[in-house]
Amino acid sequence: MAEFKYSWRDEYGSDMDKAKALLSDDSISGTYISNVADISRQGVSNYRTGKTDIESANWSVVTKLSRAYEADWIQKQIGDNQTEFVLFIQKISGELNAVADNYETKGNEEMTNVFDRLNEMTGSDIIQLIDLYNAYKDDEG
Repeated sequence: MAEFKYSWRDEYGSDMDKAKALLSDDSISGTYISNVADISRQGVSNYRTGKTDIESANWSVVTKLSRAYEADWIQKQIGDNQTEFVLFIQKISGELNAVADNYETKGNEEMTNVFDRLNEMTGSDIIQLIDLYNAYKDDEG
């Protein structure tokens, strides 16, 4: 029987984990959180101080806070490497297209579709791209 593997995203935590991490990070201002998450500053303050329990929050609030956490995380991951990151995205997309084209040349439509879809999925998921970029940078030396 195949062993179940958890999603690679699990290492980044759930939306609730991210919302809690964002609220507990004193280096991130309440104004930033308010602006990015589109939640009032008073609401952010209430969650931070425990006046309002985040565990009881509407799920849309948790999702907004989670996305704000991700925006902050993305900025920290890319930092001053925006150009290199864009070049990496172009490179990985080109490589996936080349593999898809190779399968298409061989007449293997199924695998062509798989690699085309993989390219679409990878290109539309910034967190996955950053994770791949970090692995690429680590291996690049």
